[in-house]
Amino acid sequence: MSQLPPLTMLKTSTAKLALPLLEAGNYHQALQVFRQVPESDRSLDDWVNQAVCLLHLNQPETALQVCDRVLSLAADHPQAWLFKGVALHRLNRYDEAYACYAKASGESDQTATTAAKKPWYRRWQSLKNGC
Repeated sequence: MSQLPPLTMLKTSTAKLALPLLEAGNYHQALQVFRQVPESDRSLDDWVNQAVCLLHLNQPETALQVCDRVLSLAADHPQAWLFKGVALHRLNRYDEAYACYAKASGESDQTATTAAKKPWYRRWQSLKNGC
């Protein structure tokens, strides 16, 4: 008689099943698998990968909420900052998105504020606003 793996291992394995689906572009299926894992058992990376699925499924508001949840638990999680930036960008909240990208890359808030005053940033803004 074989011994069953611990329940936590099964939950982790379930989340790992979602990664190949995510990488293959099966975002809806991957999201369903991620959501099968109880919230209390999801790793921070599971949450971030869920946000990636949501972004690909054109749900930036929900992706933003997921990223905020990760950041409430780990304020220095670079992928959460990156995908929060993507969500904000999709919501046309460009200044906030840029600040998130800066945090994802390790730049300080002051660096991001200073960059907003640079000519290249203003050019990017004018191009963005013209589209």
